[in-house]
Amino acid sequence: MKLLAIISLFFLSPTNEQSIDTKDGGKLKFYNEGCLSNNGENCDIIIEKYDTSQKLSWKAAVGGSSWDYVEDVIEVADGFLVLGNTSSYGQGNLDVYVVKLDPQGKEQWFRTYGAFFNEYGRTIAPSGDPDGGYIIKGERQHCLKENVSQDCYMKPLTIKINEIGDNLYEQ
Repeated sequence: MKLLAIISLFFLSPTNEQSIDTKDGGKLKFYNEGCLSNNGENCDIIIEKYDTSQKLSWKAAVGGSSWDYVEDVIEVADGFLVLGNTSSYGQGNLDVYVVKLDPQGKEQWFRTYGAFFNEYGRTIAPSGDPDGGYIIKGERQHCLKENVSQDCYMKPLTIKINEIGDNLYEQ
């Protein structure tokens, strides 16, 4: 019975809910919602901003018509950068997905990074370079044949982007 309760809680609650403290003393929660279906059409990234009294200030859903997963969020001077992975947009199966939200949760822009095979962004952080920007760390699927096969493996992925999401380099 206990196992059934744990399984039910997992499937009925938002998946992988995480949070960060914000500069204004509030909190930003982020998680995936609707990702249990087999076609991904309702699988979106949910961002919730709470004020200092833990009252919900705003809620935003980002993503398209297919699978969209959140991995990391950071606060920047003029809002938030949401890092995830998407099959709604981009060039391949899953691509790295960055969404810029303003301080009120309105989408400013989004970018995808990737090619035909899977790319996964796992973390995003300020680069620390004099020219600014952000570093995304993750993995890239590398396949020895043209299509996905047993001859695939994961390689480290590093992407540097500027403040408007332009890809400055990728390795």
